Amino acid sequence: MISISDDQLKTLIINNKRLLDDLVKISHLDDKWSKENFLEIEKKKCFVRGSLRYSKESYLLIKRILTLSENIFKNNELNFYTRVYPMIHLINDFSEKSNFHFDQNDNNKLFTCWLPITKNDYSPISILKIKSKKFKKILSKLYYPNFLINDINPKPGNLKIWDGHNLHKGNLNFSNKISCAYQLKFTKSKYIYDFSIKKEFEFSFEENYKADSYQNVYFKLIDLTNELSELDNEDILSKDHLNNVIFILKKYFLKKNNIISFALSVLSQRILVNGNKFKLDKMEQNSINYDLCSIILGSENLISLDRICKNLNKKNIKSNIKNLYDYNIFNCIPLYGDEWNTIMYNNNMN
Repeated sequence: MISISDDQLKTLIINNKRLLDDLVKISHLDDKWSKENFLEIEKKKCFVRGSLRYSKESYLLIKRILTLSENIFKNNELNFYTRVYPMIHLINDFSEKSNFHFDQNDNNKLFTCWLPITKNDYSPISILKIKSKKFKKILSKLYYPNFLINDINPKPGNLKIWDGHNLHKGNLNFSNKISCAYQLKFTKSKYIYDFSIKKEFEFSFEENYKADSYQNVYFKLIDLTNELSELDNEDILSKDHLNNVIFILKKYFLKKNNIISFALSVLSQRILVNGNKFKLDKMEQNSINYDLCSIILGSENLISLDRICKNLNKKNIKSNIKNLYDYNIFNCIPLYGDEWNTIMYNNNMN
């Protein structure tokens, strides 16, 4: 694991922390987690995640990390990078506590950058001291004594970087305040499930967002998800299903919205992982609708496409994917992009 302390990062993090605090207030996100309010809390967290991800504040942070990376990845041929993926752990947030896992699932060489935005009174992440590319799936399922685990709690401005094969886990926030960190990935080739670009290019950002703009986005996300939850359980991506979803989307949007596209994709993943545990109603149907709207509104996290393809295959209606092509109302669906085509190929959808 590589550790970097940088004064410019520390200064930039102050602005990101200030925006985090503002977004928490706008969404009325409580600092304490409760399983009874899991879905409501997740909607608020996903709004905060999406808003941070596309902000000028995180954009400037990425620029600094790119500059620092020039001295780190000289010989690693890591040509692509992603936007930040904000992680938010409330007090006693059991939904965010994870087991040991690894970030690289294929042959695309990958490094993860992890940067705390808040000063934490606990170790938010643990890294396993042993590593094996061949046996990492087996290693991820084992129990380890403390002397094999490196609990880390870097201060804001201290960047941690590890190989995609390193096993790590998120720890329970037992402190008395919200914890937030950013991660982003550097890869040798394009990262399939999260949009990535070559290091010589820069991401855009939402330049003119103010408190009232963010508040409007938040209300749209809440109203949209509430309406989607009222839809009947129809065949996925049937013409009737798509027409009903588009009718709702057009009530709130005239153009793409990256913040909500990303927020919906993460929300879909969160309810699929935790839905049974917290006894959510219409879990699978809501997840599909969130993923579908995420693709139409911006395709900002193509793991949504992967989940939809797997669901269509499971129900033996994979031909329905072609219906989606006629509903590209905001011209956001990357039908001819490498990432889209790779996911389609991997799921036998072509």
